Amino acid sequence: MLAANVTGVYLLTQAVLPGMIERGDGTIVTVSSVAGIRPGLMGGVPYSAAKAAVRNLMGHIHSEHRDKGIRATTILPAEVDTPILDRRPLPPDARARATMMQPEDVARAIMLCVTLPPRTVIEEIVLVPTVQRDVSEDIRVASAMGGPGT
Repeated sequence: MLAANVTGVYLLTQAVLPGMIERGDGTIVTVSSVAGIRPGLMGGVPYSAAKAAVRNLMGHIHSEHRDKGIRATTILPAEVDTPILDRRPLPPDARARATMMQPEDVARAIMLCVTLPPRTVIEEIVLVPTVQRDVSEDIRVASAMGGPGT
């Protein structure tokens, strides 16, 4: 969990940052998760900790490199209707998925960040669905199983 979500982001950032600094221009957008700012049984300890670390990393990149023309943004989405939801102990049904955000919603937020003029940066965006679904049964199942990653 940490290798993919933190180390991977760190290494990729380190790979692209020198070229951006040399050009005096660049935008790094990282997708974290609402779990990074609102931890709970749905995300689990390792996932939430990793997503919080990524948010912190992007905050450092932004503050250390903004004066060099580098923008760093963190997108923090809540549930997004993707195939990974099928791996949950209680996969959401079609009715629940109908209220969730879609991958294209996150993609539009990313496009907003990268298409703004270089004089403007969105440091982070928290994306949540308009209608909050009832996750009480999901939490009950996760709790009975000890929560993901515990």
